[in-house]
Amino acid sequence: MRQFSAKDFDPATFLEFISPGKKLICLPEKQIIFSEGERSDSVFYIEKGTVKLTATSRQGKEAIIGVFSRGDFLGESCIASDQPVRLHNAVALTEVCVVKIGRDAIIRVLVEGGDACYSFVTYLLGRNARLSTELVNNLMESSEERLARVLLFLAQPGRIDSAAKVNQQTLAEMIGTTRQRVNVLMKRFKKLGLIEYGHGLKVHNSLRSVFRND
Repeated sequence: MRQFSAKDFDPATFLEFISPGKKLICLPEKQIIFSEGERSDSVFYIEKGTVKLTATSRQGKEAIIGVFSRGDFLGESCIASDQPVRLHNAVALTEVCVVKIGRDAIIRVLVEGGDACYSFVTYLLGRNARLSTELVNNLMESSEERLARVLLFLAQPGRIDSAAKVNQQTLAEMIGTTRQRVNVLMKRFKKLGLIEYGHGLKVHNSLRSVFRND
């Protein structure tokens, strides 16, 4: 078995440490992977496709927390307690293939400790820090800046499917504005040569010029 490096988290290597207790599941577009309030008994690793994670307020309003793709893990609430429940909803934006990892298998790796445990926990902390930063950005930045930040994130290597499949309504929900506002901003970005779309979405690094404080 390959040695696990705690420096750079490698999901494929981490999955090698989990056996038995995992299985590959492929789901169609719009399929619910798990729902808020359900019993949380597994973690999911996205091997192919794009998934959106949402939360619902007491008033029934749904907000998109983030969009995730190959290499991301979801559902780690299963390790939080003896009787955990889902804190979010996970829905396939595209056809997806996920590795479902049972709670017992994850707990076993964490209890054994070592580099595998350390790297996985470090990955989760880093991802949650990113989500927290995005929340702050949504509160402090203009809608133009928030949209640019989301597009740049989705256009990172390995996330091109995310950028191609996320529609303007989803983008609007992610940055807390209207679809009409997103449409106006996308047209502005295109006119300025910061993005290209029509036959797929291409995001240029020059889009960073819209940030006031970066």
